[in-house]
Parts: sequence; C-alpha cells; structure tokens
Amino acid sequence: MVSIGDIISFLGGGLHSACASYNMPNQTCVPLSTFSVFGAALLLSLVAMSANRFLVDYKMIARVRQEYMAFMKAMNKARKDGDEKQLDKLMKRSPSMQKMQFRATLEQMKTYPITIVPFYLIYAVLGFALTSTHAIAYVPFAIPFAAILGNPANPGSVAVLSLFFWYLICSFSISIPLTRIFGVASAFSMASPTGDTK
Repeated sequence: MVSIGDIISFLGGGLHSACASYNMPNQTCVPLSTFSVFGAALLLSLVAMSANRFLVDYKMIARVRQEYMAFMKAMNKARKDGDEKQLDKLMKRSPSMQKMQFRATLEQMKTYPITIVPFYLIYAVLGFALTSTHAIAYVPFAIPFAAILGNPANPGSVAVLSLFFWYLICSFSISIPLTRIFGVASAFSMASPTGDTK
C-alpha cells in the first residue's frame, strides 16, 4: 500500500538527491533550490488563479458587495436622520442581506479545497527535498525577521533565506501580476473582472 510519505519521497527524490550530491560544508543547494521553490510557487499560483478564474462568479460577488454597501449607507443615513419608518423597513431587509453576504463568501471559498491540497503536497515535497539545505536563496540585503546575515565582518556577506520565507516572497511576487492577468483581482474590489460595476 502506498502512503503519503512514499508519494512525497517519490516526487521530491530527484531534487533531494541533486542537493545531497552538491551539499557543501555550508549546506546550500543554491541556485537549484532557489529556482525549484520559485517554480513550485509559480505552479501553485497558476492552479489557484485558474480555479478562481473559472469557478468563482466575481460579478455576483461584486454585485453583492455593492448592494451591501448601499444598504449600509441607507441604514446609516436613516439612523442619522432619525427616520424610524425607513430604519424599520431596512431592518426587515437585513436577514436577506446577510444571506447574500454568506452566499458571496461561500462563492469565494469554493476553490479552497482545490488549492489547499496541492499547496500542502508541494510544500511537503519541497520540505523533504531540501531538508538538508539551510540556505534556499541568497539576497544582497537584510530582510527583517526573514534573513540571517552571514559574517558581519565580511563585506561580501549576504542574507540567507529559509524555505518558508523564500516561498512567501515568490508566492506574493507571482500572485500580484497573475491576479491581473487572470482577472481575479476583483475579489478584493467592487468592480467585476471586466470593469463592469452594474
């Protein structure tokens, strides 16, 4: 019977062997580890963006958000004006507005199972493959909380990034342009991917 450990070791075996074969005294596999993590982050971002692009109805989400904002604006105006009749009328609409908000939230979360499983699998494979590697990437400047500087007395020292921080940097750097390319940036705005706000 094949276990998850067998799958991880099978998928990460090649990279693990490559890094072990060129493991130096400072336990680094750069640049192979650097590009491997970047490639994994790119693959996961493409999976996530594709799932969001084709499975999530962003026009519906934008429409719900617009309606909810208009509803809240009307509520605040009625409270400010002391219009009890209008306030009662709006309060009766409150349960339906909450249901709409809930549906929009579920719509955004529908790709979560599709994206979380590959993330854990690929991250586990990278963790296994690069387990003996301390340095995943080097940067010529310090990054607070994310980098360990080499010998400060050495003017040529660089910052060393772990798997976690290098993956995080790659993921954010890739995701920002891909949200525009795939037209899913509207998840965080009031506009639909086409710019139609109706």
